[in-house]
Amino acid sequence: MAKTRIPVDKNWLAEEKRTQMLSLAVAELALDLRTINGLEDIGVIYVSQLIQLSRSDLAGIQNFGDKSVDRIVCVLGECGLSIRDDANGLPSLEML
Repeated sequence: MAKTRIPVDKNWLAEEKRTQMLSLAVAELALDLRTINGLEDIGVIYVSQLIQLSRSDLAGIQNFGDKSVDRIVCVLGECGLSIRDDANGLPSLEML
């Protein structure tokens, strides 16, 4: 990153990075092809859609096991993101 004499607001920079991450396609994440295909089969194309799902939503995807779900959680965590908590009352997979 180029240096500048004008200080950059760190909060703004963090929000910009988050916005960029949310606009990524799930195919751009470090996930295996089977996982990406499973997500795309249910209409999850972008990271912003992926973080709306819970662990139980992900486990309900055909051919998804604990390993696939754990990998998604791990990759999102590396990006500073997480999936929805099962208990927070947001819509389930069927409602998306």
